[in-house]
Amino acid sequence: MDTSPRSHFVLRSRLDVPAAAAFAWHTRPGAFERLSPPWDRVRVVERSGSGVEDGARLVLEIRKGPARQRWVAVHSGYEPGRRFVDTQESGPFAAWQHTHTVEPDGDNACTLEDSIAYSLPGGLLGATLGGPIARRTLERMFAFRHVRTRDDLSRHAAYADRPRLRIGVTGASGLVGSALVPFLTTGGHEVVPIGRTAPRKRPAGRSPAWPPSTGSTRSSTSPASRSHSAGRPR
Repeated sequence: MDTSPRSHFVLRSRLDVPAAAAFAWHTRPGAFERLSPPWDRVRVVERSGSGVEDGARLVLEIRKGPARQRWVAVHSGYEPGRRFVDTQESGPFAAWQHTHTVEPDGDNACTLEDSIAYSLPGGLLGATLGGPIARRTLERMFAFRHVRTRDDLSRHAAYADRPRLRIGVTGASGLVGSALVPFLTTGGHEVVPIGRTAPRKRPAGRSPAWPPSTGSTRSSTSPASRSHSAGRPR
Protein backbone atom coordinates (compact mmCIF):
# COMPACT_ATOMS: atom_id res chain seq x y z
CA MET A 1 0.00 0.00 0.00
CA ASP A 2 1.30 3.46 -0.93
CA THR A 3 2.02 5.51 2.19
CA SER A 4 3.73 8.45 0.45
CA PRO A 5 2.35 11.93 1.24
CA ARG A 6 -0.27 12.98 -1.31
CA SER A 7 0.08 16.30 -3.14
CA HIS A 8 -2.39 18.17 -5.33
CA PHE A 9 -1.98 20.45 -8.33
CA VAL A 10 -4.82 22.34 -10.05
CA LEU A 11 -4.79 24.71 -13.00
CA ARG A 12 -7.86 26.38 -14.53
CA SER A 13 -8.11 28.46 -17.71
CA ARG A 14 -10.96 30.12 -19.56
CA LEU A 15 -11.22 29.20 -23.23
CA ASP A 16 -13.16 31.27 -25.74
CA VAL A 17 -14.75 28.27 -27.45
CA PRO A 18 -17.83 26.17 -26.59
CA ALA A 19 -17.28 23.38 -24.07
CA ALA A 20 -18.16 20.76 -26.70
CA ALA A 21 -15.36 21.98 -28.99
CA ALA A 22 -12.78 21.97 -26.18
CA PHE A 23 -13.73 18.49 -25.04
CA ALA A 24 -13.77 17.08 -28.59
CA TRP A 25 -10.25 18.45 -29.17
CA HIS A 26 -8.95 16.41 -26.22
CA THR A 27 -10.52 13.19 -27.49
CA ARG A 28 -9.08 13.28 -31.03
CA PRO A 29 -5.91 11.59 -32.26
CA GLY A 30 -2.89 13.81 -31.73
CA ALA A 31 -4.08 15.55 -28.55
CA PHE A 32 -1.38 14.01 -26.38
CA GLU A 33 1.29 14.95 -28.92
CA ARG A 34 0.07 18.55 -29.05
CA LEU A 35 0.06 18.74 -25.25
CA SER A 36 3.58 17.35 -24.82
CA PRO A 37 6.08 20.19 -24.17
CA PRO A 38 8.97 20.27 -26.66
CA TRP A 39 11.52 19.95 -23.84
CA ASP A 40 10.05 16.63 -22.66
CA ARG A 41 11.47 13.54 -24.36
CA VAL A 42 8.32 11.45 -24.38
CA ARG A 43 6.92 9.19 -27.08
CA VAL A 44 3.77 7.10 -27.36
CA VAL A 45 4.65 3.39 -27.45
CA GLU A 46 1.15 1.91 -27.48
CA ARG A 47 -2.51 2.90 -27.46
CA SER A 48 -5.45 0.60 -26.86
CA GLY A 49 -9.14 1.12 -26.32
CA SER A 50 -11.27 3.99 -27.55
CA GLY A 51 -9.69 7.43 -27.15
CA VAL A 52 -10.12 8.65 -23.58
CA GLU A 53 -13.10 6.46 -22.73
CA ASP A 54 -13.13 4.05 -19.79
CA GLY A 55 -10.57 1.28 -20.12
CA ALA A 56 -8.47 2.99 -22.80
CA ARG A 57 -4.76 2.54 -22.13
CA LEU A 58 -1.74 4.66 -23.02
CA VAL A 59 1.87 3.47 -22.79
CA LEU A 60 4.60 6.13 -22.91
CA GLU A 61 8.38 6.02 -22.95
CA ILE A 62 10.10 8.78 -20.98
CA ARG A 63 13.78 9.53 -21.56
CA LYS A 64 15.97 11.32 -19.02
CA GLY A 65 19.52 11.35 -20.32
CA PRO A 66 20.45 7.76 -21.15
CA ALA A 67 17.71 6.34 -18.90
CA ARG A 68 14.31 5.23 -20.21
CA GLN A 69 11.15 4.47 -18.27
CA ARG A 70 7.69 3.26 -19.22
CA TRP A 71 4.60 5.10 -18.00
CA VAL A 72 1.31 3.24 -18.29
CA ALA A 73 -1.95 5.15 -17.75
CA VAL A 74 -5.53 3.84 -17.85
CA HIS A 75 -8.58 6.04 -18.49
CA SER A 76 -11.72 6.03 -16.37
CA GLY A 77 -14.49 8.36 -15.17
CA TYR A 78 -15.49 9.25 -18.72
CA GLU A 79 -18.40 11.69 -18.95
CA PRO A 80 -19.01 12.71 -22.58
CA GLY A 81 -18.47 16.40 -23.10
CA ARG A 82 -17.35 17.01 -19.51
CA ARG A 83 -14.55 14.93 -17.98
CA PHE A 84 -12.18 11.97 -18.09
CA VAL A 85 -9.51 10.65 -15.75
CA ASP A 86 -6.16 8.98 -16.34
CA THR A 87 -4.59 6.96 -13.54
CA GLN A 88 -1.03 5.69 -13.47
CA GLU A 89 -0.84 1.91 -13.57
CA SER A 90 2.95 1.94 -13.50
CA GLY A 91 5.50 4.69 -13.93
CA PRO A 92 7.67 7.33 -12.25
CA PHE A 93 5.23 8.32 -9.50
CA ALA A 94 4.19 6.37 -6.44
CA ALA A 95 0.63 7.41 -7.41
CA TRP A 96 -0.88 9.68 -10.07
CA GLN A 97 -4.47 10.53 -10.95
CA HIS A 98 -5.21 13.29 -13.44
CA THR A 99 -8.77 14.56 -13.88
CA HIS A 100 -9.53 16.61 -17.00
CA THR A 101 -12.73 18.68 -16.71
CA VAL A 102 -14.43 21.07 -19.13
CA GLU A 103 -17.26 23.22 -17.75
CA PRO A 104 -19.44 25.49 -19.92
CA ASP A 105 -19.18 29.23 -19.30
CA GLY A 106 -22.08 30.45 -21.40
CA ASP A 107 -22.69 29.23 -24.95
CA ASN A 108 -19.36 30.21 -26.48
CA ALA A 109 -16.80 29.77 -23.69
CA CYS A 110 -15.74 27.23 -21.10
CA THR A 111 -13.35 26.56 -18.23
CA LEU A 112 -10.66 23.92 -18.60
CA GLU A 113 -9.44 22.36 -15.36
CA ASP A 114 -6.55 19.97 -14.86
CA SER A 115 -6.54 18.48 -11.35
CA ILE A 116 -3.78 16.08 -10.32
CA ALA A 117 -3.39 14.07 -7.14
CA TYR A 118 0.07 12.54 -6.96
CA SER A 119 2.65 10.99 -4.65
CA LEU A 120 6.39 10.81 -5.20
CA PRO A 121 8.39 7.63 -4.63
CA GLY A 122 10.49 7.40 -1.48
CA GLY A 123 7.84 8.23 1.09
CA LEU A 124 8.35 11.29 3.28
CA LEU A 125 12.01 11.68 2.25
CA GLY A 126 11.10 11.58 -1.44
CA ALA A 127 8.34 14.16 -0.92
CA THR A 128 10.68 16.44 1.05
CA LEU A 129 13.56 16.31 -1.43
CA GLY A 130 11.62 16.03 -4.67
CA GLY A 131 8.40 17.88 -3.85
CA PRO A 132 9.51 21.41 -4.87
CA ILE A 133 11.04 20.12 -8.13
CA ALA A 134 7.91 18.14 -9.00
CA ARG A 135 5.73 21.18 -8.32
CA ARG A 136 7.79 23.45 -10.56
CA THR A 137 7.79 20.80 -13.28
CA LEU A 138 3.99 20.54 -13.20
CA GLU A 139 3.55 24.32 -13.18
CA ARG A 140 5.74 24.72 -16.25
CA MET A 141 4.23 21.75 -18.07
CA PHE A 142 0.60 22.68 -17.54
CA ALA A 143 1.18 26.36 -18.28
CA PHE A 144 2.44 25.21 -21.67
CA ARG A 145 -0.46 22.80 -22.13
CA HIS A 146 -3.12 25.42 -21.41
CA VAL A 147 -1.54 27.97 -23.75
CA ARG A 148 -1.22 25.33 -26.49
CA THR A 149 -4.84 24.24 -26.00
CA ARG A 150 -6.12 27.81 -26.14
CA ASP A 151 -4.07 28.71 -29.22
CA ASP A 152 -4.95 25.55 -31.18
CA LEU A 153 -8.64 25.85 -30.41
CA SER A 154 -8.60 29.50 -31.45
CA ARG A 155 -7.02 28.61 -34.80
CA HIS A 156 -9.47 25.78 -35.45
CA ALA A 157 -12.45 27.96 -34.44
CA ALA A 158 -11.62 30.39 -37.25
CA TYR A 159 -12.45 27.62 -39.76
CA ALA A 160 -15.16 25.81 -37.81
CA ASP A 161 -17.78 26.53 -40.49
CA ARG A 162 -15.73 24.83 -43.22
CA PRO A 163 -15.79 21.11 -44.05
CA ARG A 164 -13.14 18.83 -42.56
CA LEU A 165 -10.53 17.71 -45.09
CA ARG A 166 -8.54 14.63 -46.05
CA ILE A 167 -4.98 15.96 -46.24
CA GLY A 168 -1.88 14.26 -47.59
CA VAL A 169 1.32 15.14 -45.73
CA THR A 170 4.85 14.34 -46.86
CA GLY A 171 7.52 14.13 -44.18
CA ALA A 172 4.87 13.33 -41.58
CA SER A 173 7.43 11.91 -39.16
CA GLY A 174 9.93 14.76 -39.58
CA LEU A 175 10.45 17.87 -37.48
CA VAL A 176 7.69 19.91 -39.15
CA GLY A 177 5.37 17.03 -40.01
CA SER A 178 5.38 15.59 -36.49
CA ALA A 179 3.91 18.88 -35.25
CA LEU A 180 1.62 19.49 -38.24
CA VAL A 181 -0.08 16.09 -38.27
CA PRO A 182 -1.44 16.20 -34.68
CA PHE A 183 -2.46 19.83 -35.17
CA LEU A 184 -4.58 18.77 -38.15
CA THR A 185 -6.07 15.65 -36.57
CA THR A 186 -7.08 17.47 -33.39
CA GLY A 187 -8.94 19.87 -35.68
CA GLY A 188 -10.98 16.96 -37.02
CA HIS A 189 -9.11 16.53 -40.30
CA GLU A 190 -7.98 13.16 -41.67
CA VAL A 191 -4.26 12.94 -42.45
CA VAL A 192 -2.74 10.61 -45.04
CA PRO A 193 1.06 10.30 -44.68
CA ILE A 194 2.71 10.27 -48.12
CA GLY A 195 6.07 8.67 -48.86
CA ARG A 196 8.32 8.49 -51.89
CA THR A 197 8.57 4.72 -52.29
CA ALA A 198 6.85 3.23 -55.33
CA PRO A 199 3.88 1.01 -54.32
CA ARG A 200 5.31 -2.24 -55.74
CA LYS A 201 8.54 -1.81 -53.75
CA ARG A 202 7.01 -0.44 -50.56
CA PRO A 203 7.35 -2.64 -47.43
CA ALA A 204 4.18 -3.37 -45.50
CA GLY A 205 3.11 -0.47 -43.32
CA ARG A 206 5.02 2.22 -45.26
CA SER A 207 3.30 5.40 -46.43
CA PRO A 208 1.78 5.46 -49.94
CA ALA A 209 3.88 6.96 -52.70
CA TRP A 210 2.98 10.25 -54.39
CA PRO A 211 2.35 10.86 -57.22
CA PRO A 212 0.61 7.49 -57.77
CA SER A 213 2.11 5.24 -60.45
CA THR A 214 -1.07 5.52 -62.53
CA GLY A 215 -0.15 9.10 -63.38
CA SER A 216 -3.47 10.40 -62.08
CA THR A 217 -3.31 13.25 -59.59
CA ARG A 218 -6.72 12.62 -58.06
CA SER A 219 -8.91 9.61 -57.30
CA SER A 220 -11.79 8.79 -55.01
CA THR A 221 -9.26 8.13 -52.23
CA SER A 222 -6.84 10.96 -53.01
CA PRO A 223 -6.33 13.68 -50.39
CA ALA A 224 -8.31 16.85 -51.03
CA SER A 225 -5.27 18.87 -49.95
CA ARG A 226 -1.55 18.21 -49.64
CA SER A 227 1.20 19.58 -47.42
CA HIS A 228 4.89 19.09 -48.18
CA SER A 229 6.78 18.86 -44.88
CA ALA A 230 9.70 16.68 -45.97
CA GLY A 231 13.26 17.92 -46.15
CA ARG A 232 14.90 18.39 -49.48
CA PRO A 233 16.15 15.03 -50.84
CA ARG A 234 19.92 14.64 -50.96
